[in-house]
Amino acid sequence: MAKKVKSRIINVRLLSMAMTGYFYTFTRPRTALPMSMIKYDPISGQRLDSVGVTTWRNGGKAMPDYLRTYAPI
Repeated sequence: MAKKVKSRIINVRLLSMAMTGYFYTFTRPRTALPMSMIKYDPISGQRLDSVGVTTWRNGGKAMPDYLRTYAPI
């Protein structure tokens, strides 16, 4: 049986560095560099750096606990 072909486009979740649990979702090419953008976090009310984390298609079960959601401080 042949191998399954990987998608060229992947979903990326940008998590706020304020650890409020707020995120943006984008799509990017698989071969591109990891994403990092300055985006507005409405919970903290500031423009903060957001770091891209690849989202998993199985409902986040394979995603480490510390990357799923952040509890507000």
